[in-house]
Amino acid sequence: MLSERETMQGSDVTCVISTKDRYFTTLPHALLAVCKQTCKPKRVIVFDDGEHKDLRAEPLYSHIFSLLSFYGMDWSVEFGARTGQVANHIRSLEMAKTDWIWRLDDDNVPEPDVLEKLMKNVSDKVGAVGGLVIQSNAIKPLPSIASNAIEDIYLGQNEQWFVYPENVKPKEVDHLYSSFIYRRAIASYCTELSPVGHREETMLTYEMKLKGYVNILDPSARTWHLCNPTGGIRSYEDRNHWSHDERIFARKIDEWHVKINDFCFTILDNGLGDHFAFKTCLPAYFEKHKDKKHIFFTCFPEVFEDYTDVKFASIADAKITLGNLDSQNLYRWMIDHKWKQSLSEAFREMHVLPQIVRDIVVKPGTGSTIIISPYSFHPNHAKSYPYWTDLVPMIKSLGYTVVQIGRKGEDQLQGVDDYWWSLSLKELQKRISDCRCWISVDNFLQHMCNSMDTIVPGVVIWAESDPTLFGYSYNRNVLKSQKFLRPNQFDVWHGVKQKEFMFEKADKVFEHITKFLQS
Repeated sequence: MLSERETMQGSDVTCVISTKDRYFTTLPHALLAVCKQTCKPKRVIVFDDGEHKDLRAEPLYSHIFSLLSFYGMDWSVEFGARTGQVANHIRSLEMAKTDWIWRLDDDNVPEPDVLEKLMKNVSDKVGAVGGLVIQSNAIKPLPSIASNAIEDIYLGQNEQWFVYPENVKPKEVDHLYSSFIYRRAIASYCTELSPVGHREETMLTYEMKLKGYVNILDPSARTWHLCNPTGGIRSYEDRNHWSHDERIFARKIDEWHVKINDFCFTILDNGLGDHFAFKTCLPAYFEKHKDKKHIFFTCFPEVFEDYTDVKFASIADAKITLGNLDSQNLYRWMIDHKWKQSLSEAFREMHVLPQIVRDIVVKPGTGSTIIISPYSFHPNHAKSYPYWTDLVPMIKSLGYTVVQIGRKGEDQLQGVDDYWWSLSLKELQKRISDCRCWISVDNFLQHMCNSMDTIVPGVVIWAESDPTLFGYSYNRNVLKSQKFLRPNQFDVWHGVKQKEFMFEKADKVFEHITKFLQS
């Protein structure tokens, strides 16, 4: 490792900036940021691929160049051949006399301690060290799916693009992006790329790894990407440059024998019951997307805990990664398609899946327990049954052990025999399998039971929701009147008040329960 003195002096570092038509936009910011580094490079080389101005004659640059000299840095402006940044970086390998090169884009602004932090990671085994390079008008926290593994290159979520939590340690990565320091003696740029140099940094740094060196990402070193809309590679309007480079990169991938991951995203920004409804579609889903790597952005990953080959991420990660999620909103899709079938079928149609083939085994429960799930979100919710105080003693009269399930902190119904709070989904399904029956409102429970290998049917109490859409025919669906159904079944429930008169009274519900048990 470098000593503290060597680190502060910059050791053997040449800063290289390739620029095009950004003399009076972002290039001055990049150069001034170099002047302010706590660890300064020995030399700064600017490759000018633009107008080839004599910047010494420009008042602004007379100040900048004077500062570079004042801080002890040699500097020069070299006219490029206007053949693109790769050609300039290749020239820098010949011109630099230092062991290390710090490549900096002309619209990058490194924080003052960036070079110091990067150099602290240098050792004999290191090929390149990079920090974060964050677009300064699109600052986002690090999503859990971000990856600098070469097989994830088409995921498009580089770990250097995001803000990290504090005190994250440096880590080894496969490749680096945009701005980093690298060991000059082992560097080799691809000479076949177009003037835009698409994927040049990936190829440069990954091939260093193939040579036996490690690439380090230090999240504490932060560079801001001003992402200037003009100049640089944005001077080139011919999109064939990018497609040409992508073909070169694809060939390299083959030469490296890298198996690229083909990703399939699924967004489940909805309730627990909806997750179970989607779960019944998974055999068809995986059949359609076989050989792909699955990422589920979900609110309840525990629903799919048996699927070890799926990576789970949050809805917040989905918004960072994909932006607007409206196109993945199931209920929006159901509204747009005037949907009249079941929830599971809606998922199947939305994801364009083959017909679901599922052997449903419905087996009435034989245990001595009746499980009740009385609430939807909270006792006063519009879907929560309001007459439990009257109904519970009637259920108790049947001679079964009555157990209430729910989340810890929910209101306890008086008179029940036991309370099972916050059970894991796996444990809850086990206990459902051993019960005589279950009784719920329109909540997650009927969907969870429908996803089980052997379905124990139950009784569901409804008011405004349509059981033909959200229920299952093998259950006893208790609906007072269809005239109370909401006109739009797929609207959100926020702010909807409970209307007690829409529910069957306790004696009517009890009649359904006894008939269900007798049948």
